[in-house]
Amino acid sequence: MIHKKNIWVWISLGLLCLLIVSLYMAATYYSEGERYKRLYEQYKSLYEKIVEEYENIMARMIKVNVLIDYGNGTSEYHNEILVQRDSTLFEVMKRIAKIDYITSEYGVFITHINGVGGETGKYWLWYFLNVTSGEWEMLWESCDKHIMQDGETVAWNYTASWG
Repeated sequence: MIHKKNIWVWISLGLLCLLIVSLYMAATYYSEGERYKRLYEQYKSLYEKIVEEYENIMARMIKVNVLIDYGNGTSEYHNEILVQRDSTLFEVMKRIAKIDYITSEYGVFITHINGVGGETGKYWLWYFLNVTSGEWEMLWESCDKHIMQDGETVAWNYTASWG
């Protein structure tokens, strides 16, 4: 009889230990769940702020396209460059290429693009694509005066001719 009583005592103690461990695990799981819930809310809030900031930044950005024709049969295309609204063509060129330039009372005149330029009688001229006519047209203003428009395409051409 004593032997059967000891087994039930050990089984009872084992079940009591199992109950204590289970309660501890449940309490830990619950507190961790609350902690993760707080972290989730915190990260969700940060994410929403970042998305809002990104949307504000993108609302101030435009996409432009630039073609650089080196006049020797090679060309370089820079499509859908994101720039701030009200950027000048000069600012765009400083972002996409290594340029050398001079300034005068008329504005900025680009002399070299990516090391190409400086030959007597040849110039870097820029044109914009008239989307209505589909023709390249020259604007007689310096690149630091031209404000880029959303979707605008410009081409730089190293050439000996003025138009």
